[in-house]
Amino acid sequence: MAAEKEDWRLLNDVEHLKEMELNPTDGEEIAGCAPDLKNCVFCFEKVEGSPYQLWFVPGDLSCCICEKCYSDFKDTFRWKKLDGWDLDWGQSEL
Repeated sequence: MAAEKEDWRLLNDVEHLKEMELNPTDGEEIAGCAPDLKNCVFCFEKVEGSPYQLWFVPGDLSCCICEKCYSDFKDTFRWKKLDGWDLDWGQSEL
């Protein structure tokens, strides 16, 4: 189901997310590799406590988007879904 223009989740400052490339990942990987990403930028669902839920992050790791919001807004924002294999979490090699 496509999101309505009056959807409360669009009240947040999200215009900069249009036409972004997003990588799929899961809550466990976000919590371990990008602990500053705590909530979905749209609905504020918490990453913590959802280790196996599908999430989406841009390459710059500026935010995360839960699976439901991704599904609701992917056409509106014209997102390109990447495979996630090239996601650079910024970890240095030991």
